[in-house]
Amino acid sequence: VRVYISMAMLPASMKALVKESPGASYEYREVSVPAPQGDELLVKVGKVALCGSDINLYQWNNVAQTIAKIPFTPGHEMVGEIIAVGPEAPPKYAVGKRVCVENHFYCGHCYQCTHDLPHICQNLNQFGHGKGTVYGGCSEFTIIPAKYAYLLKTNLDDTRAALLEPCGVAHQALEEINPRGDDILVQ
Repeated sequence: VRVYISMAMLPASMKALVKESPGASYEYREVSVPAPQGDELLVKVGKVALCGSDINLYQWNNVAQTIAKIPFTPGHEMVGEIIAVGPEAPPKYAVGKRVCVENHFYCGHCYQCTHDLPHICQNLNQFGHGKGTVYGGCSEFTIIPAKYAYLLKTNLDDTRAALLEPCGVAHQALEEINPRGDDILVQ
């Protein structure tokens, strides 16, 4: 049995941090609550962590202009609860389940993706950076395509779960260098 929540049961608007113009700025304002389409999930944000890239995005420096596209809501390190699903979302993504986001929206078709390197996809879009989606975690609700949502299978609290993305970056780096038997310093 699939549970659906009617969008009519949710508020029409929400608070969100948005970046709509170049320069050192974010705006905290009221925006519409989006409705999930296709395989998308509407997620009530539980916690969001801030990354060094969010500072670059705020300042809109050269780094930001390379990694992001205006307009967008920042916040690519987040955890939340599914509160609505699009009609094509896989059944495992059910209302009430907790998810984290894979912020690298890889294409699945380029050379890197077909060689198990989606984190360096040639056509990379990014959640919380305005590339391929305007959505991010610095809002009350957000949209995540099911393909990029990780179901949490533990009772990890929201504060720790929001940090799974940066932990994943560190894990990926360690897998790449394979330091077995070596002494290493992680800073």
